[in-house]
Amino acid sequence: MLRYEDFTNGIAITKGSIFTDNRGYFYEKYNRQFLNDNNIIFVQENISKSKKGTIRGLHWQTEPNAQDKLVTCITGEIFDVAVDLRKNSNTYGKYYGVVLKENENRSLWIPKGFAHGFQALTDDSIISYSVSGDFSKKDSKTINPLCPQIKIDWPIKDIILSDNDAKAFNLTELSNEEIFF
Repeated sequence: MLRYEDFTNGIAITKGSIFTDNRGYFYEKYNRQFLNDNNIIFVQENISKSKKGTIRGLHWQTEPNAQDKLVTCITGEIFDVAVDLRKNSNTYGKYYGVVLKENENRSLWIPKGFAHGFQALTDDSIISYSVSGDFSKKDSKTINPLCPQIKIDWPIKDIILSDNDAKAFNLTELSNEEIFF
């Protein structure tokens, strides 16, 4: 039975069913009812593996190719973050962060209007994220994960960043067409 554990302005922790036996476990990340209840059609599944300290993000896509995401830590542990980019929201520019661990059968639901990023807290952390829209290079955007306006308290201070993420704009440098209204 898939259920919501927590809500924060559209962001939710989902908890799926897990079935264990002497072979290991079977985990139900989402089901048709969850998809129907939230009017979701996933079109792509992404997997990423990261070294301890790696920060990936903060990424999102603008309209018309904005994406909902369902993020799950398969192996290891991550600090997963969603930043509200809905300009008219009372939590605009604020972040919600949660630790996701393997074998917890929890996922972070991130709706359109939020940037997403995470930091690997263990070596070889593997995450899976389902997205509701195709990748669009033209609409793909990045905020520097060390943005002084957002002030994310990343748990590990010795970080690894891609050049793209390190050179990305801060929140105040974004143009209106890159922000959700």
